[in-house]
Amino acid sequence: MFVNHYEVLALPESTHARRLLSQEDIKHAYKRALLQHHPDKSSSPETLKPRYTIDNITAAYRVLSNPVTRSKLDRDLQIQIPPALQNTELSLSGLETIDLDDLDYDEAEGLWYRSCRCGNQRGYLISEHDLAKEAAHGEIIAGCGGCSLWLKVLFQLAEEG
Repeated sequence: MFVNHYEVLALPESTHARRLLSQEDIKHAYKRALLQHHPDKSSSPETLKPRYTIDNITAAYRVLSNPVTRSKLDRDLQIQIPPALQNTELSLSGLETIDLDDLDYDEAEGLWYRSCRCGNQRGYLISEHDLAKEAAHGEIIAGCGGCSLWLKVLFQLAEEG
């Protein structure tokens, strides 16, 4: 079963909000979740919220507090493929592969963008932060903000020096 660790700790699930989370935010959410879901401390009826075990909450904290495993989770969530299926041959509907140089760059916003065939002029958006997080992979998968199409962008970071 695929577990969204952000959901377990009741953290924001939007991509933008997840990027802004600090280690302190994650630690606070971990402690809050432990209290909220502890069988002796919980004051809310079981029918109102999903119940997570201490093991679920601890696993979520371990994943989210480690930058490497958190980045992997963010990638999995971005393309919505459960980890159990990550090593199987899957295709995403409408996935197109291009090079980063094929995208337009907005210097004012620091974003690479490309229009989508759905008509959204900036359907695919990729930031410097996104590229830095995926530097080890050399590719990033971006979903269109206006439809269900996907874009795989290949890149290589320039070496300094």
